[in-house]
Amino acid sequence: MDDIVKVQRNVTYAAAAEALRAALAKAEELGVGAGVVVTDTRGEIVAAGKTERAGAKAWRGGLLKATAAAGLGRSTEEFLEKRLKQDEVLWRAMSANPETFLVPGGVPLIYDGVAVGAVGVSGGHYADDAKVAQAGADRFAELAAESDSDVDGGASG
Repeated sequence: MDDIVKVQRNVTYAAAAEALRAALAKAEELGVGAGVVVTDTRGEIVAAGKTERAGAKAWRGGLLKATAAAGLGRSTEEFLEKRLKQDEVLWRAMSANPETFLVPGGVPLIYDGVAVGAVGVSGGHYADDAKVAQAGADRFAELAAESDSDVDGGASG
């Protein structure tokens, strides 16, 4: 049956909320307005929020960045720098799609080497957006490592 059905893991709300809190805290630390969206692998919103300084629609850019990062399995910044800038045809094709927002600020949430969602941030300068998104992804990575150690500890104990 494995050859005809694929099971896709997705970030839970509890983990998404933790990533969201970490990202919002980083935005506050940097003093930037930010809309933060955590998505599952399909780009559906799992958790979202914004700082008081963020515009009412800042989340929209965050959603597009998260959707791109979740689908690509890598950050929007990495894809932009290492792939998109090197291929003019790909650049033209992807930039023509209004649903694609390949600007730094989208970072995948990786579990067991596979993207299970992403954090997307918009509202500040893209360099700050990337730092805020990375803070959310880092918190998710901490949770994943804790989960792995709980499993390992339970199996050997």
